[in-house]
Amino acid sequence: MEPSTNALVASPELMRLIAHPLRMRIVGSLRMDGAATSAILARRLGTDSGQTSHHLRLLARHGLVEEATELGKGAHGRERWWKAVHDSTFWASAGVGGAEAMMAVQKTARAVWDQAIDTFHEQVATQQWNAAWQQAAASSDYVVRTTPERLERLCTDIERLIREADIGDTAEADAEKVLVVLHTYPHREAR
Repeated sequence: MEPSTNALVASPELMRLIAHPLRMRIVGSLRMDGAATSAILARRLGTDSGQTSHHLRLLARHGLVEEATELGKGAHGRERWWKAVHDSTFWASAGVGGAEAMMAVQKTARAVWDQAIDTFHEQVATQQWNAAWQQAAASSDYVVRTTPERLERLCTDIERLIREADIGDTAEADAEKVLVVLHTYPHREAR
């Protein structure tokens, strides 16, 4: 397994860029489904290649995607293949003036994740997943009382376990890509 590469989104400008639903879905598709041209992405995401081309250029300008030159230019020498630069994204407080951008990126991310979960359940309903995958897929929540330091250590330990579970491109008959979403937020009772 290759070491992970993480994109840190910490500026309001970058948060506003990635908060666009189609841009977030483009990055996600390149990570989950692999490199693609704008036309392939348009088919995957139900949009048109003009929109995907525009958003790919914006994402490339900010270092979130890049051309996959190793895939060539296609039969006619004009295709541009794209790939994600990082295998995960973290966003952090953008400081003064960044709260609105942070809320926008969080809202978009939740919508994209909800769509992925809904797609899985639609596929379950049409029997596209066997019983083992249906049993293994899970959503849960836990409430713990902890400190910021312990929470950070918990997240680090969870990330380590996620990396250990990743078999990469190893050929195993029943291996599938899995989206793992982690939320950790402190809570205070509303007053």
